[in-house]
Amino acid sequence: MSVAYAHDLAAELYEPLPEGLFDYKFDWDPTLIFFVALCILYIRGLRAFRGKVPVKTWQIVCFFLGVSINVLALCPPIDPLADRLFFMHMVQHMLIVAVGSPLMLFGVPYYIVSRGLSPGFRRRFYFPIIKNRVLRGINSFLLFPLVALVLFEANYWFWHLPRFYNWALLNDFVHMFEHACMAITSFYLWRNIIDPFPLRCRLHMGFRLLFLAAIMALNTVLAAALTYATTVWYAYEGIPMPKWWSYRWTHLDDQRLGGLIMWIPGGFLTFLSMTICFFVWVKREQDADAIRMAQQEAKSSSDLALAVKKLSPT
Repeated sequence: MSVAYAHDLAAELYEPLPEGLFDYKFDWDPTLIFFVALCILYIRGLRAFRGKVPVKTWQIVCFFLGVSINVLALCPPIDPLADRLFFMHMVQHMLIVAVGSPLMLFGVPYYIVSRGLSPGFRRRFYFPIIKNRVLRGINSFLLFPLVALVLFEANYWFWHLPRFYNWALLNDFVHMFEHACMAITSFYLWRNIIDPFPLRCRLHMGFRLLFLAAIMALNTVLAAALTYATTVWYAYEGIPMPKWWSYRWTHLDDQRLGGLIMWIPGGFLTFLSMTICFFVWVKREQDADAIRMAQQEAKSSSDLALAVKKLSPT
């Protein structure tokens, strides 16, 4: 899809924006429905434990905060404005892939949500699915660190290529599919970085730092290209803009601001994740050293007691 053709098509498809905040059209995005359904099942799952919840309070808070952020990103006014302004589209993506999804993982949603399913559904559908060797093999493959990283970055770059970005911009169904791809790939990505206690991921903490550094480097390249571009890459020139934006800013300014949002706030979130990983790594090494020293002291005390017993007269 050429940019010029996309501009003409956009002018035909898009109508002027409504004046009121609550006059925006609400799209029932399947990804939004999925997040809401997860939230309902999570609440049901917590109730099913009858006060003996296997997760901590801060984890539950993180889950609901993550769901709220993802729902906010897919609801008005952010979602309809993302169809008109590139920087709002970037805000939407940042909220889903870098804030909402990792926060949800801290709440161990797999374990809690499964308890929220009805017994009949678990027996007939859920357990056969999770025990299926083919599906488990596919899930394990997608969870492999290198595969998850490549899948996430390939998806991220794919949807920012002008041809495919314009395709999603001008087609609601493709746009919804894009949201689903962002959510799914981000879950697999963060599952290799976050340990949603009591679960553990297989990637060593040192490699998690390299993992995050690779994400930062690859996203910085795309962000810099968008920030320093001298032409508008996407089809926003044919789309009516909000009055509060069009009075002072151009489409190129909009694109550059989107690049800066990907670059600075996005890079900060990745750097923050790296910092947390580093301190968690240090804490685990200190705890492991403390355990080893305690075991050595216990062994030394035991050996000393045995030696004294042998030397004492009978």
